[in-house]
Amino acid sequence: MRPHRPTPQQIAAKRWEIKRRYERKTKVGKRTKSMAAIRLAELTRWLEDTHGAGVELEPGPDTIRIAEVFAHHLAGLANPERRISQWLAFYVPSIPPREQERLIANAMGKPIHWSADKLAWRIRLTDEQRTRLKITTIGAIDLTREQRAARRKARQAELQRALRARRKAASVNTI
Repeated sequence: MRPHRPTPQQIAAKRWEIKRRYERKTKVGKRTKSMAAIRLAELTRWLEDTHGAGVELEPGPDTIRIAEVFAHHLAGLANPERRISQWLAFYVPSIPPREQERLIANAMGKPIHWSADKLAWRIRLTDEQRTRLKITTIGAIDLTREQRAARRKARQAELQRALRARRKAASVNTI
């Protein structure tokens, strides 16, 4: 009995399946989400903490500032115009259509990429809020970058000491 040869369509289907499987796997050391998506999740946690979950923002200069921050971050994702429009319709429906168009055009034309500390000053994020909300990609207005790095380094050193002590205790117990 002769082995059955696959048809060209079957070969193409197998190749497509293999390609899809390999694309789905993330490479070691690479992010699975874009920085814009991570920042948006953190900004949403901050917004819900300071203004309430799903609350319409009151009209004013602070609202425009918050809307600009979100618009520029949403511009880094797929379908940015639709996403920005939906975000504005949900959180700031009081913004006039002309202002909405201006926000979308500015964000689409040249999105602003804020550093962690500049964004913290823009939204007035404190270290207490940052720690409580587990925000890692935005700085704090009451701690500099160097202070946060020193604190992170001290915390890592303490964790390493505890890990070494635990390993030493485990090796002594096995003898």
